[in-house]
Amino acid sequence: MRDQWFGDNKDLIKWGVLLELARRYDVEHIPQVLYLTETTWEGLEIDDVLVELPTEVVKHFRDATSVSQMQCAAHIEVFSKPFADRNEYHQELLEQIQSRPKRPGIIFLDPDTGLQPAGAAGLKHVLDSELTKIWQVLCPSDILVFYQHQTNRNSTLWVDSKKAQFERALGVQEGSAKLAHAPGIARDVAFFFIEKKGEQGDGPKPERRSTHPKSAA
Repeated sequence: MRDQWFGDNKDLIKWGVLLELARRYDVEHIPQVLYLTETTWEGLEIDDVLVELPTEVVKHFRDATSVSQMQCAAHIEVFSKPFADRNEYHQELLEQIQSRPKRPGIIFLDPDTGLQPAGAAGLKHVLDSELTKIWQVLCPSDILVFYQHQTNRNSTLWVDSKKAQFERALGVQEGSAKLAHAPGIARDVAFFFIEKKGEQGDGPKPERRSTHPKSAA
């Protein structure tokens, strides 16, 4: 996620969805994968003199990692490594997911745009193959949540199309993933989510190992 977009209406939807899912699934840990691409801010002109935008201002209003300080029942952890080298980024991400001290959790993938398009994919996108590998290392009862921005299609069909692509990348049955959105706040974003089941059916949920006390609401 590009840091210049942090704190807009989409964040209200994003964290509203995540905290509601945490409540519904009784999950205490939300690792957010930021896919962070940092912005180079233009300077200010004051009395015809160019000055830099103060770092304190940028940090206060555009620090996407500050969400980890939100007062809520879930422990939010941000994977904020800069997204530049795909292979290096995802290798470290897979290691972080597998070494989590608290399981299960809501693994939230938060790219700029969403899944790769039919053409060339850039840093705004997550590749289908990357999503497949992330899904494979999740443990039973983990919830995978994925941010998807509207494609260039001029109808609501973009949601169905991208949801189907999401399911194919995970190798799950069509219709298995669920949708969360808030068209009354922002019509151009959707969130796909799905619970990871055990290989032999649902089975018992793994013991929740908590090393962080719940924050006061």
